[in-house]
Amino acid sequence: APVVSKVSAPVEDDTPMQSQPISVTKSALSSEALEERVQKFNEAPEFMRILVAKIAGFGVDETTPGAVNRLNATDIVLKLYDDNIGYEDILRTSDFTDESEREEARKMLERAYEQSGDDGDKPKFTKEQIQEKVEELDQIPTFLKNIYSKEFNDTEMALMLLEEEYNDKNKKGGFFGMFGDNQKGDIGKDGERMDVENPGAFSRLFSPDDALNGTAAGKKGGDLSFMIESLYPKSTRKEDETPDKRLVDAFLNDVVASTNSFIPSSQPMPVPGGYIVRGTNKCSSGGELIDKLDKRVATDARLREKITFFLLKDPFPDPEDGLVDPFNWPQVLFIAGPNVARDPEVILRTIITALGIATTWYGSIYPFLSNSKLLDKANEAMDLSDAGMPVDMSWLSDMSIPLFLTFIALQLVHEVAHLAVANSKKFEISVPTLVPSILSGITSSITTLKTSPKNRQDLMEFAVAGPLAGMICSILVLSYGLALTATADPGAVQNFPGLPLAVLRQSSLGGGLVDIFLGNGVLNVPASAEGAQLLASTMIALHPFAIAGFLSLFVNALAMVPVGRTDGGRVSMALFGRSGSQGVTFISLLLMFALGFSGESDLLLFYFGFVVFAQSELEIPMRNEIDDVDFSRALVAGVALFLTVLTLIPMQ
Repeated sequence: APVVSKVSAPVEDDTPMQSQPISVTKSALSSEALEERVQKFNEAPEFMRILVAKIAGFGVDETTPGAVNRLNATDIVLKLYDDNIGYEDILRTSDFTDESEREEARKMLERAYEQSGDDGDKPKFTKEQIQEKVEELDQIPTFLKNIYSKEFNDTEMALMLLEEEYNDKNKKGGFFGMFGDNQKGDIGKDGERMDVENPGAFSRLFSPDDALNGTAAGKKGGDLSFMIESLYPKSTRKEDETPDKRLVDAFLNDVVASTNSFIPSSQPMPVPGGYIVRGTNKCSSGGELIDKLDKRVATDARLREKITFFLLKDPFPDPEDGLVDPFNWPQVLFIAGPNVARDPEVILRTIITALGIATTWYGSIYPFLSNSKLLDKANEAMDLSDAGMPVDMSWLSDMSIPLFLTFIALQLVHEVAHLAVANSKKFEISVPTLVPSILSGITSSITTLKTSPKNRQDLMEFAVAGPLAGMICSILVLSYGLALTATADPGAVQNFPGLPLAVLRQSSLGGGLVDIFLGNGVLNVPASAEGAQLLASTMIALHPFAIAGFLSLFVNALAMVPVGRTDGGRVSMALFGRSGSQGVTFISLLLMFALGFSGESDLLLFYFGFVVFAQSELEIPMRNEIDDVDFSRALVAGVALFLTVLTLIPMQ
């Protein structure tokens, strides 16, 4: 049905001018137009919906989260639509037939915050209108007030908004232009459309450079995106999980603003994988901020499973801010999709682990074949097999099982330590992947983070727990095996497996323990041609426990090399941050390559190739990368790194 509004309008005839009631008929909203406007209203930030509801005359308790959601959006939209039509009619009216129409017009004018007079193109406003708008500014989120207060006081901002509304009403009508039919662009965090031609009143708070920041159109945005790509892994840049701009606006307006814990100083800047928001942390620590925002997000069904946010150090601080204090680095919120973890790749990892177990079994048999007596026995069995005679090689498998199981058990100690810390810190990790190696059975075990640790300290405790537990247990097993070797009778030693002298000398710690327990300078070689030949050909007979402990010590120490997202890389990132960790990674790779290429350590050269191609990326972001690691944890990491250096540096 059409909408009919009865108002008074001047009529020209032969009689003196007087007011007569007339009817002005407008077409009602179609169901499609009504549905579209209701949808636009529902997509607006909560504080803007509260504001619109109040202006339309609907009571809402803004202190109760979600209270506006209980109002009928259709009634609010229709009321605004009726007010706009009534307002257009009032503009053509010079008089009113009764006091009720005058009062209704006054209410609509107050709700629309319109001008009281017109002087050319410049509107004028009454003191009451200005004061009402100043009071209205109190309903704007604190972070917006903090931004505009740097350039305008409340009165100046009120005049700007009244002027903007005047221009918007004359062009397309509707409160803040939210319900016009010719709008375009997303809803910004001030409730307006992010329009290039008409960006809205709050766009005055930001310069054109800021508007481009974070996009390909702006150099700053390009630099910021480049740093994001260099400091964070590809898994944080999943295109299908990048949050929608409206979700980011809702997070800022309904979560960040309501907690008053982080005061943004910029618009959300799009970067690969999400949005960066610069600002000031008003909490005493990063952990306190994350806890406050988490509690608020947990109550918002729109955001709970759609976004993840992180408190990070600014990857590329704004050059206009001048020199950055390294002890007070600018902070940003990084708003990403719900899943920043690496893809599980279950089939591929299962195949790799199967190969790792196979090479570990091979590594358990090989030391026994290094024993000339056992090698001759195996060759005799193979000759019989070639002659078509039955052969029983179970004796070799039986001898290898203790070494195999001991080595696997030591790797399980490493992984169980990881799991225990992850469970205690309440983040999830994947099943470990055993990476094969011909030289040491396995090169490393890869444990992927499925969810982000809460902070850098949690990451460091998780990272250092595995290698440290593995190295300590490996030293104990190595020492026990060496003691058994030293006390074994000569007949038993003849059936012990062996390791080449060159391999034992690749570890100062492991080789030193061998020297201590076996004595007599067993690992010493003369600095001559004979010494080089001796180094290549001599095999040292050791108890299976000693060999398992030695190889496991080396594997666990390799895991602590600070490169990329290895355990050592995680410790480095926790201690030195992302940029510092990249420098440490470069130095570590250089040293590994130099030692391996010089022939000092084949194991290091093999590991160098592995980490360059499989582990060079940094770890996924922590929820809070601002808070530092406790000194006591740093000492523990120092102990682990000290053991790593002793293990990996070859004997001189």
